Amino acid sequence: MKTKSESMKTDHPRAEESVRRCFAAIDEECGALTEELAALRRDLHRHPETAWAEYRTAALAAERLAACGFAVRMGAEACDPEACPRSFRADRDAEERRRAVEEGAPPGLVERMAGGLTAVWGDIVFGRGGPLTALRFDMDANAGLTECADARHAPAAGGFASRHEGRMHACAHDGHTAIGLGLARVLARLRDSCGDSLHGRVRLVFQPAEEEGEGAPGMVAAGAMRDVAALFALHIGMQGGPSGRLICGTRGFLATTNFQVTFDGRSAHAGTAPHQGRNALLAACTAVCQMQAIPRHGDGASRINVGELHARETPNIIPAHAWLRGETRGATSAIDAYMMDAVRRVVEGAALMHQCAAEVSVQSSCPGAMSSPELTALVEEAARSMNAFGEIVTEADFGASEDCSWFMNHVQEQGGEAVYMQLGADRPSGHHTATFTFDESVLPLGTALLARCVVLFLLRNSK
Repeated sequence: MKTKSESMKTDHPRAEESVRRCFAAIDEECGALTEELAALRRDLHRHPETAWAEYRTAALAAERLAACGFAVRMGAEACDPEACPRSFRADRDAEERRRAVEEGAPPGLVERMAGGLTAVWGDIVFGRGGPLTALRFDMDANAGLTECADARHAPAAGGFASRHEGRMHACAHDGHTAIGLGLARVLARLRDSCGDSLHGRVRLVFQPAEEEGEGAPGMVAAGAMRDVAALFALHIGMQGGPSGRLICGTRGFLATTNFQVTFDGRSAHAGTAPHQGRNALLAACTAVCQMQAIPRHGDGASRINVGELHARETPNIIPAHAWLRGETRGATSAIDAYMMDAVRRVVEGAALMHQCAAEVSVQSSCPGAMSSPELTALVEEAARSMNAFGEIVTEADFGASEDCSWFMNHVQEQGGEAVYMQLGADRPSGHHTATFTFDESVLPLGTALLARCVVLFLLRNSK
């Protein structure tokens, strides 16, 4: 029995000529973009923006999309703030917008996104009829990381290390955005040179707040994935390995929940009346230690991490307030729910032990996801047609969470297909470290791969 992907193939000479013509245009344009992609990635790397503050990055995306002939949606049109959990800091929004303008963002575009509504997407139309194809790129940087300043660190040596303390592109989202904007140029070229062969609509989606697991639900609610027949997404690095290696389809996304816990006790003089206090910080510390001791699930991966712990009293005052933020992960949503149930029990016990009140709140969550086999096969075909990869892996686990899973699940639930690739790139260290960077030669490679995927899908699914 033929797969859907195999059944779409055709040996018709006219179709084969269309493929050759489109691929030649892609290769020529990507070759011309090589230096520009690296320069764009370096500019984004030097100006990192964290969740819901991606004003400069989003404005750049909107400008470039419009210049390439895309119909652009942004701000409240692209993200429904009522439909997504947000760690948005309203008290810092004016400062973030001012910073973005000072760093070159057009004031008018920044104001259209005020309130942290930094989502953008753009559509380009080929011919008449045909499917809607979407490609998703995340934009945000990591918070809480200050980039390495050592001269052996390539961004520091090249003069494009982060200019903002406590903010850094340590997960290749700068590369993803650069690829997306390069792809806009390639698609505009295809529309002009191969427009008689391609039919359908292509949407480039630039998503905020992936690192917080918050950006996708609001974009889904705003219609970013409505009627999408095929969704392509890509991550540089991760399990992709070294440069020249590609994982065509990803499975094994971990379900995850980001949570916050607040403890409220009673302040007192730490020297003269400690017995009158109720130590909220001690309750929080007890909870953190006991969370690490939660028994792991026997049916699949289960993880927990606490990344923040805060209290504000001075050394001679019993802390009356403390809060922490952490995350659980599970191989399935049920396993993740098991971990969160255990977190709530631990918090309840720690609060009771130290006579404090406590509250657990969920900031965001991501479901699990699987790539569609038919689209994975199409990616593999596109990759093999390039003769540019030393190793092509059909499918592999992700071993992490990604809120692209919201997009993938929504597309698949409405009858479409979704695939998530992992593009290998040489790296001196792992993701989310102060020394993270990657081999920029993969940028034109990733751009060309995505463009070829779009061409194959449109040619085989046009009316």
